[in-house]
Amino acid sequence: MNQKDIQAWQQEKAKELFSYSHKLLDAAKELSEHHLAEVQWGMKNAMESAKSAAKYDLERLKDLQQEASQEAIKRASAYQKKMKAVLKDISEDAADGTEKHLEKVRHSLVTWLENAESKMPGHADKLSKVVHEMSNAGQKMFKEGRKIVNQVADSAEKNIEEHLRKSSDSSKKSK
Repeated sequence: MNQKDIQAWQQEKAKELFSYSHKLLDAAKELSEHHLAEVQWGMKNAMESAKSAAKYDLERLKDLQQEASQEAIKRASAYQKKMKAVLKDISEDAADGTEKHLEKVRHSLVTWLENAESKMPGHADKLSKVVHEMSNAGQKMFKEGRKIVNQVADSAEKNIEEHLRKSSDSSKKSK
C-alpha cells in the first residue's frame, strides 16, 4: 500500500468508527428506553400491591401478585427479544466491518506478493501460492466462525424461550 492508499484507508476507518459510535449510542438509547419501560411497569405494579396491602385486601393482593408474575414472564420474553434484536444488529455491523477490513488486508497482501514475485528468485511462486491459500483459508475460517457463533446464539435463544414457556405453563397449571 502506498502512502495515499494508507491515508485514504485511515480516513475511511475514522468515518466507520464515527458511524459505529453513533450506532452504539442509538443502541444504548434504545436499551435505556426498554429499561425505563420495565422500571415504570415495576413501579406501577408495586403501587397497586401497596394500595391493596394498605387496605388489607389480601385476596386482591394475591390476584395482583399472580397477574404480575404472568405479566413478568411475558415482559421478560418480549424484553429478551428486543435486546437480542439490538445486540444482533450491532454484532452484525461489527462482523461486516471486520470482514471488510480483513478483505482489504488480504487484497493488499496479494497485491504486494504479485509485485514481489517478479523480484524474487525462482520458486517464489510456490511461496506466493502458499500465502494465497493461507489467506483464502483464513477468510473462509472467519466466515465459518461467524456462522457458528450465530447458530450458537440462536440455539441459546431457543433454549431460553423453551425455559420461559415451560415456566409460564407450570405457573398457569398452579392456578
